[in-house]
Amino acid sequence: MVTHARGVITAGHPRPRASSVFNPFHDGRFTVANDSTEKAINCTLAEFSALRSEIDDLGRAQRAVINLNISTAAAIIAFVLSQRASPLLLLVAPFASSAFGFLYETYTLHIRYIGDYIDQNIRPIIVGYTNDDRLFGWESHVRSKIYTSGSSRLAMQMAFTLLMPVVPAVSLVWVLPYLTGWYWVVWSGGVLLYIIQMLSWIKNARGWMPI
Repeated sequence: MVTHARGVITAGHPRPRASSVFNPFHDGRFTVANDSTEKAINCTLAEFSALRSEIDDLGRAQRAVINLNISTAAAIIAFVLSQRASPLLLLVAPFASSAFGFLYETYTLHIRYIGDYIDQNIRPIIVGYTNDDRLFGWESHVRSKIYTSGSSRLAMQMAFTLLMPVVPAVSLVWVLPYLTGWYWVVWSGGVLLYIIQMLSWIKNARGWMPI
C-alpha cells in the first residue's frame, strides 16, 4: 500500500488522472471520463453548430425572398398607378408572388426539418450524457409555447397574408376589365398557380404553425 498526503491508495489501483474526471466544459469542449464518450459528445456538438449555422443561412435567404417579393410588387403597382405601363402588367404579380412563395415555403420547411432533427436526434444524446433535460430544449419550446400563443399565431398569419397573398389577389381582380383574347389564358394560369401556392402553404404550415 502506498501512502500519499491526500489519502491512501493501493499500489495495484493507481488514482485516476484528473483529466478522466467528468468536467462538463473544458476550453469549449465536453470532457468526460471515457474518451469515446467525449468524442461522441463533441461530434454531436459540432453537428449541432453546423445545423444552427444552416438555419441562420436559411433565415437570411427567407428575408431576401421577402424583400424581393415586396420590391417586385411595389415596382409593378408603381408603374401601373403612374400610368407608365398597362394595367395588364398586373398579370405578372401572381406568377412572381407564387414563385417567391414557393421558395419561402421551401426554406421554411427546411428550417422545420432541421429543428425536428435537432430535437429528436441531437438533444436526446446530450441529455442522455448530461442527465439534464433542460439542454437543447428550444425547438420543443418554440412549438409548444410560441407557435401556440394566440398573439404570435395571429401575427404570423397576418404577416404572411400581407406579404404573399394580398397583392396577387388584388392584381387578379384589378386586371379583369382589361382582359382580352390570350390575356384570359394568362390570367387563368395566374389564378391556378395562386390557388396551388395557397393550398400548398396551408397544408405544410399546419406542421409548424397552427392556422
